[in-house]
Amino acid sequence: EELARADAPRLVLHFVALHHAAATLLAAGSEEQVARHMPAIRNGEIWCQGFSEPNAGSDLASLRTRAERRGDVYVVNGQKIWASGARDAAWCLLLARTDPAAPKRRGITYLLMDMRAPGVTVRPIRQITGEEHFCEIFLTDVEIPVENRVGAENDGWRIAQSTLNSERGGTMIELAERLARGLDWLVEL
Repeated sequence: EELARADAPRLVLHFVALHHAAATLLAAGSEEQVARHMPAIRNGEIWCQGFSEPNAGSDLASLRTRAERRGDVYVVNGQKIWASGARDAAWCLLLARTDPAAPKRRGITYLLMDMRAPGVTVRPIRQITGEEHFCEIFLTDVEIPVENRVGAENDGWRIAQSTLNSERGGTMIELAERLARGLDWLVEL
């Protein structure tokens, strides 16, 4: 609300960090994850979201990116698409299937992935406007430490719903305030 009242620029590049990552960490992150990431988010660290996948449409539960636990790491292979700001992101909120035999909404694990990890490749998607805000993320044998798992293994669907609620809830306050200011401006004209 305060950003909108001040007519400050929208923090589009920091949207995932400020709204999704922060809300998820506060709701489901470990004390260590909160201590590590919240100060960095406050200081402007950029995050992206690795939820959507090619050929899945809006069916998030049909994801095919796999994470296989091998000792103290998950080895991740797959592809994500429409990851806003991924080319600039330091971290990614990542959903991966850890139990392929489980029903669609089960067997998904929520991970925090370092975007500089070996095996992470980001390819911008050029839009008709020439902008390249959205990206594809290709994951080839990416090792993510088990300590970067948010919540329990195979509980990622529930945690992802919490992430998406922050997008559909709190972020609408700023947009509603901006819309109200815009209407006031039109009435003045």
